[in-house]
Amino acid sequence: MRKLKLVSVSLLLMSLLVPSAYAEPSSIPMDPNVSPAAITKNQATMSSDPSQEVCRYEPLSSGDRIKSCVGPWVWKTLNKKIEKYDSLPLTDQHKLISVAKGQKQKLAQPFTQSKKITSIEPNVTSAFELASIYSILTGKNSDTISETYDTSKEYDGPDPSSPYNPREYYTAVGYDEYKLDITLTYFWFMSLQYFVPILGVWVDKKIEHNEFHDDANLTHYLTIQLPKIVTYSVDVNR
Repeated sequence: MRKLKLVSVSLLLMSLLVPSAYAEPSSIPMDPNVSPAAITKNQATMSSDPSQEVCRYEPLSSGDRIKSCVGPWVWKTLNKKIEKYDSLPLTDQHKLISVAKGQKQKLAQPFTQSKKITSIEPNVTSAFELASIYSILTGKNSDTISETYDTSKEYDGPDPSSPYNPREYYTAVGYDEYKLDITLTYFWFMSLQYFVPILGVWVDKKIEHNEFHDDANLTHYLTIQLPKIVTYSVDVNR
């Protein structure tokens, strides 16, 4: 009885490892993405959704197949540095509060200062590339730099002995000039697969390629005026 169980287990394992060349052709499911040729690294084209991979399957006379996939696509940072601080004059100046000397005061209501990233040279029109640029520069998928001034912070007026009165607090938008070099990178995968009839699945027999690929023709060298929120005060004499 024990020998019979061992033989049964052995036969089951062998059936899992039998390449599709030994399977009945009718037992191999057809795939809607069957193609006469696999995707090569240099033939990759971006799909409508760059975050997803696209796969094709090339059937072989042996019954095996080649699976080739491209994606996801990513804009990779090659270089990011500030070329010039305070590269443009302040804009969007707004007075937050005026505080008399010797006094402390809070804002009566919150105020949010914000500015969109609009100055990118050369011009970028791809929404996918723009989203990547925003993520690289701001750490989030947003084209807006913002800061909210809440009502909990206290603002000091000039010292009681100061000749100036009051002190006025302002918020404004400043700019730093960034140099950003990015290149379009995609994941490329190719494997030789065989079909396992008892499980009804395709299994990788050999991984041919598994790599990221940089497209030298899609490297962009950008100059960006990145907004920043600044706060400053002015002591006046009235």
